[in-house]
Amino acid sequence: MQGIFFCNSAHLCDQGLTINGKLYPYPELAQTVEVRRGWFTLSLLWGEQRFRFFHWANCKPLLRLALDNRLASRKAQLQQAFDDLLQASNEFEQAFSGHQRYLRDSDLQRLQQQYASTLKQFALTEHFSALGFDIERLKCRLAKFIKQPQLFTDKYNQWWQTQQLNAHKGLFDALEAHPLTELQRLACVIDEDNTLVIAGAGTGKTSTMAAKAAYLVKQGLAKPEQILMLAYGKDARLELAQRVQSSCQLSGVNVSTFHALGKEIIQHYVGRSTQVSVLASDEKQFTQFIDSQIDCIVADPDMADPVAEYFGRYLYPQRNALDFKTEGQYRSYLKNNEIRALSGDLVKSFQELIICNYLYTHGIAFEYEPTYPGEYTEPGKSVYQPDFYIPVLDAYLEHFGIDKQGNTRADICKQAYNQSRDWKIALHQANGTHLMQTFSWQADAGKLEASLETQLCARAEALGLSQSELFKPISPQMIFSQVKALGVYRNVSRLMASFVSLFKASGMSIAELKRIKLGKFAESQQALGQTSTASKKQTKQLASYNQLRWQAFLHLFSWVIKQYDAFLAQQNCIDFADMINQARDYAAAKDFQQRTANRFAYKYIMVDEFQDISMARAELINALKAANPDCALFCVGDDWQAIYRFAGSDLNLTTDFAATFGTVKTVSLDKTFRFNNQIEKVASRFVQANPAQLAKQLTTHHCSDKPEVKVLIDLREAALQQALSEIVQCSQLAVDKESRTTLVANKPSVMLISRFNSSVKDVATWQQRYPQLAISAMSAHASKGKQADYVIVLDVNDDKYGFPSKIDNDPILDVMLPKLDNFKDTEERRLFYVALSRAKQRVFVQAELGKASSFVKELLSYGNDVVCEASDLAALYHDAACCPNCNEGKLLPRQGRFGLFYTCSLGKDYCDTKVDACTACKSAPMLHNQTEYFCVADDCNNKLKRCPECINGKLLLRKNSKTGQSFLACDQFRKGDATRCKYTSIAMSTDH
Repeated sequence: MQGIFFCNSAHLCDQGLTINGKLYPYPELAQTVEVRRGWFTLSLLWGEQRFRFFHWANCKPLLRLALDNRLASRKAQLQQAFDDLLQASNEFEQAFSGHQRYLRDSDLQRLQQQYASTLKQFALTEHFSALGFDIERLKCRLAKFIKQPQLFTDKYNQWWQTQQLNAHKGLFDALEAHPLTELQRLACVIDEDNTLVIAGAGTGKTSTMAAKAAYLVKQGLAKPEQILMLAYGKDARLELAQRVQSSCQLSGVNVSTFHALGKEIIQHYVGRSTQVSVLASDEKQFTQFIDSQIDCIVADPDMADPVAEYFGRYLYPQRNALDFKTEGQYRSYLKNNEIRALSGDLVKSFQELIICNYLYTHGIAFEYEPTYPGEYTEPGKSVYQPDFYIPVLDAYLEHFGIDKQGNTRADICKQAYNQSRDWKIALHQANGTHLMQTFSWQADAGKLEASLETQLCARAEALGLSQSELFKPISPQMIFSQVKALGVYRNVSRLMASFVSLFKASGMSIAELKRIKLGKFAESQQALGQTSTASKKQTKQLASYNQLRWQAFLHLFSWVIKQYDAFLAQQNCIDFADMINQARDYAAAKDFQQRTANRFAYKYIMVDEFQDISMARAELINALKAANPDCALFCVGDDWQAIYRFAGSDLNLTTDFAATFGTVKTVSLDKTFRFNNQIEKVASRFVQANPAQLAKQLTTHHCSDKPEVKVLIDLREAALQQALSEIVQCSQLAVDKESRTTLVANKPSVMLISRFNSSVKDVATWQQRYPQLAISAMSAHASKGKQADYVIVLDVNDDKYGFPSKIDNDPILDVMLPKLDNFKDTEERRLFYVALSRAKQRVFVQAELGKASSFVKELLSYGNDVVCEASDLAALYHDAACCPNCNEGKLLPRQGRFGLFYTCSLGKDYCDTKVDACTACKSAPMLHNQTEYFCVADDCNNKLKRCPECINGKLLLRKNSKTGQSFLACDQFRKGDATRCKYTSIAMSTDH
């Protein structure tokens, strides 16, 4: 053929297409063969080859014939593919007809893999049609599945769920006192490999689990003995067992705790009984064992240095002062976490702690913050109290928080601070008292103790004292005895006991533990480039301190854990961590089912309170699932109620379920049968302020047309009296005063909840006062899973034992705990939600005036959804007025013998500020700027000039009794007291 572009000649034969004498075989069916039209040419795609022909060349018949011949050459191959496809379609139909159940993700994956080759065969449909094959036979279920597997699965499961809901309507209607909700029913009939039911408070999670088991048995998906239900505690297991096994059809369901399951697996795998150590079953004996081991460490001469190092230097974790925006926040942290020196003194900074402990361990007696002789009043403050007095040297010591240039922290006024320092120095010089000085820059450089020692030695030499007369170091045993006497020892014991439990649960080795660096402080070091030079030095020094503290702790812990393991081995016992970890390892063994005689051959594993799961328990579940390939996991939990991180619970296993357990189908139960719509509105809004929580919209079975969350701003006693009286009135109860018994058969239940048990110890008193009410009391953690008609949440204050708690986790413990999200007070917020959601009818929240926590303030921002009532003193309290000294505490109104005054809410041990009430309105504190005092009340314009001499005083208008002339005098003046301010000035007309 003449005129062919790129070719001299082309012709067809049985074997293929010959171009320029070279044969190009017919391409495979999977390869492309087609003709494409261009502006001037026709292109023939021949597999991997491409040939071009001019339009005017008579090539179209050849190209058409080439396409037909190529198809004809593959007819036998296409016939085989068509027959194979029909056979696969028939097999799929038969398999699917026999499936008769939910199509799980594992089913989807298996079918996709089994019929993956048919996808390419279906792509040949056009060729089948060209050859005259009956392609109508290919419009089958397999074609729909393989082309859009997920869509096919979703539609099938939707159909299946509808069928099952209709078929088991009677079961779901009659199983519980109330018919199951639509979503409860849906959770029952979904039969995915992994199903996660997010069950809000009061939405019927236990009912759902019982109904799920009943459905599985009735549908024939499992026998009762093939179902395993797991709960966390004995009480929860008992409740679940009673609900499930009340039906004779479900009596064979295995309801167990994780630990009981672990013990059972171990016993059946090793073929002998396993004894649980008394240290695991008796918390008191475990604590005593830890205490005894610490005692043994102290008695061991080889451990003398580590003991003295930890108890004398590293008892407390240090926080960077730069983490706090104000001096008051720093003092508040020290107050809430009770930083106590070995001398027993509560100190106001970590650097003062270093000084106190240095003096104490070196046997140098001292007084912390004694009143200076003469009771001099420092300008702007109360009576002057130096930081330290050392009797043996007759010397005072002041520690100043400045660098070499006299700079203070950014939140502290440099001028005022250095003015105060100059006043102190001048006072000591005037009175001939010896003053030693140390500085923050020395601590930042790691030279504080060396500088202190140098000054102590110099003063001793000046007095003619030898160093042996001054320094009398105490032994590690004496240090330890003092720690015990102070009660600080309990903190160490609790830390050690918690760490032992978490370490055993982690499955880590001591070698792995020693390679860990405290992440929190390592991260701080990585961020050094973003801070100032001073900040870098302080952060680096802090990180070094906490890492050294970690290493000192590990030295003691290594001893304790070695003795603990030896005790278990000697007694041939295991603890709770061993129950989980050993069971996990045995369940993962290849001979697990054989050695346990298929005792643990479960088809369904159901987990209650799943939000409380730990990684070790998750690994045990996965091992059991792997040992039973078709086993499905059904979990019920609520991320809003995850409150057990301190015990190792990892919320991430719920919020990121698929990462650990695989593909999951999630169902959220949205109807609560416990509390009303008003409580739900407040509680749900509160917990969802944290965007890390899973979003839910709950509906309620009960409704109220008025707010049912009330905040009471008053002292505990008064608030409790008010709340209980209101409950009695609301319940319309009549009480027989003679018999003191209720005339109503069912007493309204009232639950007193606090962050710590210490706040509810006086419950017996209230039970006696209100016999017509069923009053109980417990901590917020203990209230989980319980409910009452009314709830009173106590001590929701901004302090150590308030809500949220201000007690920081020890960074050492954080090493073993799951990571939290970054939202402030994230777990405390969930715990407060648990407290709010225990109530059926109404919640009362009590806080003290001026001490209301951030949680209370947040509730009060909800407008009409929350009611607030306050004490009589509330009219005298002004929330916007902060302590002028620490800028953290609030000014609380107090009634004294001279009338109204205000004090800082942090307490006198941490901030001894006292502020006078306004001389005009007598209902608000007077604060000051650089020149004047002013009333903080919006409707009072009273102002008084500030005394320029003593700074602390106010200038009051006086009249000379002899001349009648008006003048201004400082209100700090006291007749006959030479130390008091005597400033006066002529009164101007504006002063009147």
